[in-house]
Amino acid sequence: MKRNMGLGLVIGLMIPIIGGAWPAENEILLRSYIRYSLAQEVLGQAQRLAAEVPEPEGDQISQIAGEWFGDEIDRMRADLNQRFGDRARPRFETFVSQFTQAEDAQDPAYLDHLSQQVGLREPPADYGALRRLALENWLSDPLQVGTRLLSEMQTWAEVSRAQPDAPPLGYWLEREIHAPEPAPTRPVNPLQTAEARAPEWDAAAAPQGSSLDAFAQRRRDRREQALQSAQAGMQQMARERQAAEEEYAARVQADAQADADAMRAHAQRLAAVENEAMAQRENSWGNRIKRIVGGTVSAGVGAFTGGIGAEAGRRAADELFR
Repeated sequence: MKRNMGLGLVIGLMIPIIGGAWPAENEILLRSYIRYSLAQEVLGQAQRLAAEVPEPEGDQISQIAGEWFGDEIDRMRADLNQRFGDRARPRFETFVSQFTQAEDAQDPAYLDHLSQQVGLREPPADYGALRRLALENWLSDPLQVGTRLLSEMQTWAEVSRAQPDAPPLGYWLEREIHAPEPAPTRPVNPLQTAEARAPEWDAAAAPQGSSLDAFAQRRRDRREQALQSAQAGMQQMARERQAAEEEYAARVQADAQADADAMRAHAQRLAAVENEAMAQRENSWGNRIKRIVGGTVSAGVGAFTGGIGAEAGRRAADELFR
């Protein structure tokens, strides 16, 4: 009884803070926190996959997963900074602290008030339902990209084990990947219909280009930029020394481009054989990620942020605004 009274007092102090914000702001904060949880779970699954394969392949998986996670962090930080400016870090830290504490206590008053603030007509049945609504209605693209990435990594690891000449993971991802177009209409979700309807996602406010294609293209652009810088240096040396070195630089450039094109083409041929298996793996990863991120507090609230309450808020804010 005393514990319940104490929790009620804590939540009672929290609600005015939440109520003082615009609903759109709380929607951004909730969406950012669930996306952060999603990104951490994808990263964790990739790291576990890396630990299960030989070291050379595992190192590549860890590196690519880290790059993808950093890319997600950058996008979330930009989204928060755009909306809150200098207040972005303290607002996000406070929200995560309050949310994780309320979720740990399964406090219905906080859930009801937050649901109203983000535009839900009725509060979801529990915090797991709220997470699932957020995933399905706001974060379908980041979820699809994360599960596609895990599927690609798992497939590449298995192909590499069977095909010693398989290209590196970076080239595997940089082959001509086109993520499937989203379905025109989403299947009816019984939970969503019964409990609440999340507000429509504002496409204009959403981060743009958050697809696996864009991630792979950014990696390719960075490598090509580094290659161009190296070429410029070699060409400068050639001008200062001999014309022969300039010819050598041209040959190096042509060879490097030919090698990259050949590896991407080889990746396309190998991946074509695995299309059906990749689709099945992607579906499996999607179900697993949704089950974990959209789970209840018993599934490990704080597993993503490393704590509950103030500690969770501090660690999440440190990671997003480091």
